[in-house]
Amino acid sequence: MSALDSIAGDAQADFELDAEPLSRAEKRDQQTQRIMEAAKACFVRSGFQGASMHQVCAEAGMSPGALYRYFPSKESIIEAITEADRRHDAEIFAEMDKNPCVVDGFVNAAIAHIRYMHESGNAPLFAEIRAESMRNEAVELHCHNAMGEVQTTFRRYLEAAIERGDIDPVVELDVMLPMIMAIGEGLALNDLPAQGVPIERIEALLRVTVEAMFRPNHPK
Repeated sequence: MSALDSIAGDAQADFELDAEPLSRAEKRDQQTQRIMEAAKACFVRSGFQGASMHQVCAEAGMSPGALYRYFPSKESIIEAITEADRRHDAEIFAEMDKNPCVVDGFVNAAIAHIRYMHESGNAPLFAEIRAESMRNEAVELHCHNAMGEVQTTFRRYLEAAIERGDIDPVVELDVMLPMIMAIGEGLALNDLPAQGVPIERIEALLRVTVEAMFRPNHPK
């Protein structure tokens, strides 16, 4: 990307951001989202190692100076992407507590996450981030923290259900939770709906699996 293109891109960005009376924070959020979307495209197309910050600049239509005001490195972009997904997951899993049936609450949340991963097209990006986490300590830390928060949410949810006598899991939670996380990660990575597997069939099989693991105490 030439210097002229960079200037033109930055000018276009300023025009877009000034087209509506947005606050400074809103403008910053728009630019941040713009960079994150550009980075996602580059990471999926070239891989985390293959993509450069220069490529992200070109994809976003921004000069390096403008982009580095928001993100100093690719790792910092991954951190922002992971944090955005963490917040979205927290909203989905918060709905579990509103359902009086433990199995329904868990299955509905899982299906909502599967649907989100499919509709957002984030499965290839998620696969790239997980692969990078195996060789990059900074990325691994972001993934570990995000996955750890989800697992903690599940633990609290299931511990409360056990205490109420709603479920009697087939194995202890220290064994079940890593298994649940592994299954969830596999579903996210494989994006079964994109392979032609209907969501309702995934839900049916997931429900049978969850009921077998949780062993709900159905009222007589």
